[in-house]
Amino acid sequence: MSSELREQFFSSIFHFRRLESALSSECEMQMNEMVILQSIAGACCRECTCMNLDVPKMQKKLHISKPAISYILNTLEKKNYIIREIDSKDRRKVSISATPEGKAAAEESRKKTDALWAEILERFGEDNMRQLIDLLEALDEIYMDAENAKK
Repeated sequence: MSSELREQFFSSIFHFRRLESALSSECEMQMNEMVILQSIAGACCRECTCMNLDVPKMQKKLHISKPAISYILNTLEKKNYIIREIDSKDRRKVSISATPEGKAAAEESRKKTDALWAEILERFGEDNMRQLIDLLEALDEIYMDAENAKK
């Protein structure tokens, strides 16, 4: 592989990180925090104010560990975006609910990510986006295979 291609690849990866960083600073939250908060706020409804976070599902979606999820929940709690309480129906579980501030932050971050997504999709095109997603998933699969081979 040429060193120029290698350099272009890693430069492209840093561009993604820059995009994530810009969005995170605008929303005053990291991307993982946004995804988890939006999941919690979106699951809460008028009838039920709490939910039990599906940690394994969130781990798979975000490609992070259970301790990382716990750290994010602690961060969201410190920001007064969520409240964790022992589930009254099953004391082994912790119910999580979004505070009014958390719901507002989730809505605001969703608006900003939706606006960014619309702009990217308009400029990049749906076909190009589908192709990019397919390529990134293939790249991720190669990486996961390499990681599993190390174990």
